Amino acid sequence: MDSLQQVFSVVSAVYTALLSIVRSVFLSSMTTRGIRDPASYTASEKKETLRGLRRQARRLDKKWSLSCKPDEYFLLNMIPILGDSMSTILAIKYLREIHRSFALPPEIENKFVKNVVIHAGGSIVPLVGWLFRRVFGVNIRNYRILEKYVMSVDSDSRESIEADSVTGLIN
Repeated sequence: MDSLQQVFSVVSAVYTALLSIVRSVFLSSMTTRGIRDPASYTASEKKETLRGLRRQARRLDKKWSLSCKPDEYFLLNMIPILGDSMSTILAIKYLREIHRSFALPPEIENKFVKNVVIHAGGSIVPLVGWLFRRVFGVNIRNYRILEKYVMSVDSDSRESIEADSVTGLIN
């Protein structure tokens, strides 16, 4: 029982270290220029921005998971540490893209970072990691969190003003 507690404390320490490293890499390279609050987007702007982010997330998760088609991603995926590192780096780049598109509260960004850390930790084991990346889908998970938050935030009143001006012209 004592050794189990030691293992748990070591795993907890590694998880905390990974979380702080990913968070510092993710946030240290961010610029605040060009970031807009989701409330300042119209509904159509939100949908268009989210559509591009969804496409990118699906493409990243599909390429870095175990696939039947032997291409360069499949071959890189077969190299234990290199494939894991590349998929984690691309997940962090995806977080940067999200950060450039939307200004998000720290709670949402923390969820993103935790997903990347779980992804990095789960994909370390060679055979299990390939399946884990396929099932876990870190970028799709982060996209779903983003979509849920962005669509829950009320759009700017510009859209209703534009709609009123158009109906005013018709009347």
